[in-house]
Amino acid sequence: MRIYPNQVASNLKQGLAPFYLLFGEEAFLLNLAATQIKSAAKSQGFDEIIRFAVSPQFDWQEVLQEYASLSLFSNRKIIELELGDSKPNAAASKLLQSLAQNPNPDCILMLKGEKVGSDIQRGAWFKAFDKEGIFIPCYALQGNQLFAWLDQQCQQHHLQLTADAKTLLVEYNQDNLFAIAQELEKLSLLGLKGSISAEVLAPTLVNQSRLDVFDLSDALLKGDSEKISKIVLKLKQENVEPTIILWALVRECESLEAMARAVSLGDSISNVLQQFKVWKNKQTLTESALRRIDQLQLNAIMTALAEFDLAYKQHLHIDAYQHLLHISLMFVGPLPFVVPFNNKVEQYSNL
Repeated sequence: MRIYPNQVASNLKQGLAPFYLLFGEEAFLLNLAATQIKSAAKSQGFDEIIRFAVSPQFDWQEVLQEYASLSLFSNRKIIELELGDSKPNAAASKLLQSLAQNPNPDCILMLKGEKVGSDIQRGAWFKAFDKEGIFIPCYALQGNQLFAWLDQQCQQHHLQLTADAKTLLVEYNQDNLFAIAQELEKLSLLGLKGSISAEVLAPTLVNQSRLDVFDLSDALLKGDSEKISKIVLKLKQENVEPTIILWALVRECESLEAMARAVSLGDSISNVLQQFKVWKNKQTLTESALRRIDQLQLNAIMTALAEFDLAYKQHLHIDAYQHLLHISLMFVGPLPFVVPFNNKVEQYSNL
C-alpha cells in the first residue's frame, strides 16, 4: 500500500506493517519516516536494529539468515536494508520475494534507497512487499506541496509565519528541508510570539550586526545609486547569501508594481499608501519611487529578477552580486542600464 510522508504518523496509529519501502531523493523525508517507524516499533518491543548496506559484493543470504533468526538481545528486531541506487539482481529479487511471502511477526524489514522508477515498481519482489507492507515515496517537495509541508512544520513548532516570511525562508534555504527545519527549530527556541513577518525573520537568518537588507530597500526607494552600490558591495564582502538580496529586490518591486497599478487606475498616491499600509516613515520614500519609476520600468525589473533567479538556481552566474547590483540600479529610474546574463548582454532602457 502506498502512503505519503505526511501520512506516516496517522498510519502507524493503525498498527505496524511487516515491511516498509522508503524510496526517494528527499533525505529529510526519508529520515523522518524511518525515525517515526522505528519509534513506533520500539514502543512495541522492537528494540534491536540490524543494518545492511548493499554493495556489488553483498551477500544477500545474510539478510535471509538474519530475518529468520531469533534476536540475541530482544524479542523483536528491525532490519534496515540500504539499497542506495543498487538494483537487486535476479537471485536477490527471488530472495526478497520469498521474504515478502513469509513475513516474520518478530521482525520488521525496512528497505531504503533512491527514487525507484516504474520498472522496479513493476518487479515481482517490489509488488510482493507493496502488497504486504507500506510503500512511502519521499520525493522532493515543490510549490504548494512544499508550503503545505512548511505549514505543518510551523504548527508542530507553534509558530505563525506570514506569507512573505515563508517565502523568504524557502528561498533563503533553496528548498532544503533540513535547513528549513533547523531554522524553524531555532525560531521556536527563541520563543517568538505572535505573527512572524519577513522583517522579523531576516535578522535570524543572518547576523544582524553585519547586515540590514532593509537599508538596501530604503536606498532603492530613494533612488540613491551611490548608496545602493555601497550597500551591495558591503553585502558581497560579508558573503551575504544572494537569495536574501534577491528577496529584498523582489519584495520591493512587487509592492511598487501593485501600488503603481492602483495609481494608474485613478486612485491618489496618498490613498494607495494608506491602502497598502505603508509605514509613515516610508511614505515619503515610497511616493518618490512611485513618481520616479514608471510601470514599464517596473516590468523590466521584474523580468530581470526572474531571469536572475533562474540563472542563479542553474549556477550560471560568474558574479551574482554584480548582476544584483545592475538590477538594483534599475530602481533609480527608467535610464539605460546594461544587465549581463549567462554571458549575454541585455539592454534595459525606457522602452
